[in-house]
Amino acid sequence: MSYRFRIALFTAITLSGSLAAGYALATHPFSPSRDAVAYAVDQGCLTWLREGGQLEDYVKRHSRTVKRNGKTAQKIIGRGGVTVEENDRGGCYIRSPRGKGAQLRDQVLNTLAEAGLKAEPFADYGPAVNRRNWSFVQETYCFRMNDQVFVMLISSSATGDYVPLQVTMHKDKDGTAAKLGLCQAA
Repeated sequence: MSYRFRIALFTAITLSGSLAAGYALATHPFSPSRDAVAYAVDQGCLTWLREGGQLEDYVKRHSRTVKRNGKTAQKIIGRGGVTVEENDRGGCYIRSPRGKGAQLRDQVLNTLAEAGLKAEPFADYGPAVNRRNWSFVQETYCFRMNDQVFVMLISSSATGDYVPLQVTMHKDKDGTAAKLGLCQAA
């Protein structure tokens, strides 16, 4: 079940005050970390990068403001501890301290695909440089949105050695993807 369907179902159940189709009323729609990650990607980063303004305005309905490393972040309501915040490069940063890194990575890519965005891979940093055991992988992608190119770095971990998921998205101001012939207009 896609996270958008879950949000719609949660909203319908909450507004009607009844249970539908045998689903129990949840305290929030983002119990699994991957649902919170999907929300942070779609409603947080993608919407904010496309529309501008304040990131918190796009997620405030399902988040609360917290401080993370001295900076303001939005913590998505749920047990996953997922946060989304603006980064120093004028982009967006998502962090999930819980969940399975590979599943969360897949959720990020699936959410982009559901939004009609094609993520093109162009750099794979492979296993953690100092361990070489595939417990931590970094990948770089580009995607086009509103005739602009964005770069996305996904860091995922299969073990507790690292944070399960970290994602950074920002405009490709340096033309890194274009230099490689990627994410060009059709």
